[in-house]
Amino acid sequence: MSKTEIPSPRKPRQVEGRSLLSVEECRQIAGEFDGTTESIDALLKKWSAIKPGIKRHTIIRAAKRGGYQTTKDRKDWTPEEDRYLRENWHRMSADEIAAALGRGFNSVNLRRKRIGVGRYDGEDLTIRDLEELTRIDHRQWHDFVARGWLRARQRGRRKGAAPITYVGLNALRSLLTDHPEICDYRRAPKATIVALELDRVPDPPAWKRVVCKSSSWREQIKPTPTGRTVTHGVAPMEMRLHTFRHRSCEEEGGTSFWAPLYASPSCPRCGCQVSRYSDEGLFTDLDPGNDEVIDIQARKLGLTWRDGKLRDGNGEVVSDRDILSSLFSAGRRAARSIKAFEKLLEAGLSLAQAKPVAPHRLLDNILDLELRADQEQALQTFVETGAMTAAHAMSFGKSTLGMMALTRIAGRHLLMVDTQLLREQWIEKLTALSPRVAVRRCHKPAKHVLVIYDREGNERCVIDIYSYQTRARLDGPWVVGCFDEVHRLPAALAHRHAFARTEYRIGLSSTPDLRCDGRGAFVSRMTGALVGDDWTEQMRTGVVKRVPVKVILVEDREHKHEVVGEILRQYESVVVLCEAIEDGRELELRYGIPFIHSQTKHKLKVLRAARSMVLSRIGDAGISVPHCEVTVDHSGLFGSRIQSLQRLGRLMHSDRACYHCILMTRVERYERFAGRVEAIRRKGFDVVEEVATRKETSVQRLLSPALQARVSAQENPYLSMLGWLKDSLNLAA
Repeated sequence: MSKTEIPSPRKPRQVEGRSLLSVEECRQIAGEFDGTTESIDALLKKWSAIKPGIKRHTIIRAAKRGGYQTTKDRKDWTPEEDRYLRENWHRMSADEIAAALGRGFNSVNLRRKRIGVGRYDGEDLTIRDLEELTRIDHRQWHDFVARGWLRARQRGRRKGAAPITYVGLNALRSLLTDHPEICDYRRAPKATIVALELDRVPDPPAWKRVVCKSSSWREQIKPTPTGRTVTHGVAPMEMRLHTFRHRSCEEEGGTSFWAPLYASPSCPRCGCQVSRYSDEGLFTDLDPGNDEVIDIQARKLGLTWRDGKLRDGNGEVVSDRDILSSLFSAGRRAARSIKAFEKLLEAGLSLAQAKPVAPHRLLDNILDLELRADQEQALQTFVETGAMTAAHAMSFGKSTLGMMALTRIAGRHLLMVDTQLLREQWIEKLTALSPRVAVRRCHKPAKHVLVIYDREGNERCVIDIYSYQTRARLDGPWVVGCFDEVHRLPAALAHRHAFARTEYRIGLSSTPDLRCDGRGAFVSRMTGALVGDDWTEQMRTGVVKRVPVKVILVEDREHKHEVVGEILRQYESVVVLCEAIEDGRELELRYGIPFIHSQTKHKLKVLRAARSMVLSRIGDAGISVPHCEVTVDHSGLFGSRIQSLQRLGRLMHSDRACYHCILMTRVERYERFAGRVEAIRRKGFDVVEEVATRKETSVQRLLSPALQARVSAQENPYLSMLGWLKDSLNLAA
């Protein structure tokens, strides 16, 4: 408070009862007062109208001042009554204790407070105590009491208050013995173990029996779009109503199955989350295995699972390939389909069955090429097993193995490819090396059919070429199934093509087991055991070249473009591989080299005609550029190891290879995508790192994106006719 401020005078304190009521008024109140709540309420109502602001305690004091004296005899508390109160306060309600002692509720409650008996004190635990010790919500504990699992007693309270629930330690230990899934009491905090004496509870089992009673599957009618209606004006979507019906687990009487003790299981029939508490109270330490879960899933299809085999309604064994081919058709959601497929593969399902090629089925070679000794050995492995995955290094000649397998065995074959560019290259090779080839393009489903003839003009084989992206149902049957770039096969959509009916199958990929999602381990189950995945011997003999690899550290994306320009000026043939379409178009405009991507027409012709080029992701794998001197990994798909190694392989097919260049910023190299470089090192390639310095500040860094495009275009002589003059650009900048 400042010196200039003057404190306001305090009002004198008024004593209630003296200032409000006179002595005569107090005597009137004492004449009507009897000490009960009813009389106090009546007097308060009466005098509030006469003396506004009067309180209940004012009435009581006024009655005493007016001469009121109680007629009740005061009864002192005895030690026996105090002992009775201490022993029974947490067992009986206050009203019951008051009745037993012949006293009023207020007298008992006040005495309880004076002798130090707390509201929740006692030998037993309250629900709130259990919640604090176990971190299990109090509503769950009340649910255990309601289910009859937990023995508890309740102490009533007045005025509609919720009763206090008490639980004894013996009852709690009995609950955990009968239902050990409630909490992991062996890993509870030490204080909880001591307070609840959990060391006296037996060790928990490993498995529990749970029941799904979900009603989530119900009959419903859903509209399905079938196409545009033919009408004038705006063509609305025509809908067709479909009825879906599948009995829920509740309607089936519940689905019972085994689950790990402390897991929150999902129903194998409907996929719904199931209560983690075992209603049946069944537990075991023996591993129940997966037979029960498989049988539950099989019953949805009208089948059963007995003795490790699927059986139909008549008890006959159903072929694994038939049922799985139907399950994983293109009509099923890819995300759910691949998850179920992974579980089957982890359980031991194998689609690559060993079946040696009969000697009379292996015909003479009609291709205009001869195999090396190591290639002949790899082909012999395929003949002996009938199913293998060729995982040799890039430039080994895996496509040559595939062509031999397709042309030396007569019949109709299947060839799966990843991109249109790869399909065109396969057709180019087979056309150049075979005596005669007839190529036909088909629609619905989209595919290319190659008819290959031998030297006498007789038909040797027919090859159906499909893309991994096709949604067509590949029923077959085919004799040989060749899966090029087989690391694509475990993908969410492509995995269903592994069920194609083939007698023999061969997979081709240098990186079959490097998928970031871990599904590369399934490739050997789909196309056969890996052969040639150790590249050490291939490099030692010189079959596979040890191409030098440079990692050039740059500042930003614009700096990457500048480094690409320097490399293009130093070498005649450069292949730049980039991830973003925007980067490819920028390099095409800036340096006048073709950018080949998914929308480019006649991709292979453009590639063969160009000396230097920019390739999008379609050129990552399988493409051969024999005249290439330098490949530049400009930008990639995050930390993909497969993409990094496959891009290196584009240079390994060349006879004029100088080095493979990887452009990365420091963040990309050391923090985000270091796996791209480490994958190359682990395969035995020498990696050298350099730092690229800018010779001069780029003018383009000062311009807007639109002006950057114009400056880039002006450097291209083919675009100078557009009239973008340098003077006007400088003025705009």
